[in-house]
Amino acid sequence: MKFLTPPPERLAYLRPDPLLWEQELDVRPRVAESIEKACGMRAGRVYWESAHDHLYALELADLGRGRPSMAKVFGHWDRFEPRPPEHEITADLLDFSLWVAEIAEGLNPADVAKVAQFAGLRPGWPEGSVLRTPDSRFETLPDFHYEPKYVEVEGLRIAYVEAGEGDPILMLHGEPTWGYLYRRMIPPLARSGRVIVPDLVGFGRSDKPAAANAYTYRSHARWLRKFVDALDLKNITLVCQDWGGLLGLRVLSQRPERFGRVVAMNTGIPDGKGASPAFYKWRSFSQRVDMLDIPQLMKNSLRKPATDTELAAYQAPYPDKQHQAAALVFPRLVPVRLDHPGAYDNRVAIEIIKALDIPALLIWGAEDAITLAGEPVLRSYFRDVAPLILIPGAGHFIQEDAGEEVAAHIARWLGQTKANAKGQP
Repeated sequence: MKFLTPPPERLAYLRPDPLLWEQELDVRPRVAESIEKACGMRAGRVYWESAHDHLYALELADLGRGRPSMAKVFGHWDRFEPRPPEHEITADLLDFSLWVAEIAEGLNPADVAKVAQFAGLRPGWPEGSVLRTPDSRFETLPDFHYEPKYVEVEGLRIAYVEAGEGDPILMLHGEPTWGYLYRRMIPPLARSGRVIVPDLVGFGRSDKPAAANAYTYRSHARWLRKFVDALDLKNITLVCQDWGGLLGLRVLSQRPERFGRVVAMNTGIPDGKGASPAFYKWRSFSQRVDMLDIPQLMKNSLRKPATDTELAAYQAPYPDKQHQAAALVFPRLVPVRLDHPGAYDNRVAIEIIKALDIPALLIWGAEDAITLAGEPVLRSYFRDVAPLILIPGAGHFIQEDAGEEVAAHIARWLGQTKANAKGQP
């Protein structure tokens, strides 16, 4: 267990939830003394983060018996979000119990595991709580004939396609799209490196938890970070748009050693200071419907005509509204208030990014009312940033409106940055 000291500002945005309470801890003196030694205190609180990125506290009380007499475990959740899924809390508490058994004289971790098994505590997604789109719905996708590959993260199957060789070019989609959005950019960029295009959890071929509270900004970032770790990607060129940037830039701040470059398109990393009128209009619309008509939504958003077959491909992952849980939740996860879940973590991430010497390129669709005003803000976070490339006639989904042109700009810039890294003129 690695303890940490959370900044007061972080704690101010969280609510404590008592999960365990042992009132007679000193009945087992050796256990109480072992916990005191491990925590470095007889009374007070120690904090740690779980494998699910949840913050927990162990509070010890001293009643004058020469050792800790009471103990409470608190979970600290975002104030304006539901409780995390119970299976995540169960897994975290089981990890805590196993830690106690490991440090305490007279306890056996194997016994704890047996008790948990007997009590039916099985960390993992409850049966029937994760949906998977049938493969048959992806059989006739136009211009997207890549064989999908899969990585399992926290019991969820994350799908991705790849092409090319060399340093990874990680291309992240947003909402309500999926990896299909990058089909025009994959072939040209595959000549510059190993293009990897995952489907975020809840989108495309990836697994889709049915419960809305499974999707938080933190969980999406955690799943993506573990995907990057699972593939052991290094010297990544991050190419991100929409929520691909909100997540990719957060992961960049958490794993800066894995990234070499950033290409951001019509995106940002909001710190809770509001959003554009166009975004609020989109959010209001998205929260009034039970199911998104994604082909129609894309048709209305694109500046370049798309065929009916291409538009239908965006609906392929979602045979019904249950499969759209992630797409319907995403708009309300964007941090637009200072106390909005994710805003504090993004402010921390921004300060980390500001300190990085990482080349950045920003390419923007000139007709994107949602993110255009945020481009100078995002630009200010990077020390080494190329001049803005503004694409006339392109909107929010720049990959559809100008995919080949955008890929050419990226390939040219990649060549320049690689030459600069080698000290070539």
